[in-house]
Amino acid sequence: MGIVFQLPVIAYFLGKMGFITSAMLSQYRKHAFIVIMLLAAIITPPDIMTLILVTIPLYLLFEVSIHIIK
Repeated sequence: MGIVFQLPVIAYFLGKMGFITSAMLSQYRKHAFIVIMLLAAIITPPDIMTLILVTIPLYLLFEVSIHIIK
């Protein structure tokens, strides 16, 4: 879980290298949400509340990554 919180830092470096852009991340926002939900389902116990409590910060980190790359 701690590695996932490095998402904005990794996105920053990938954006500076030209591998990703904020437009590309915005375009695939729906896909990213599904991947985040799957990741949260894998790393949490089978409880809907825990799934939601992990999904929300991960999605917010994704949104922060978009703004950092801009």
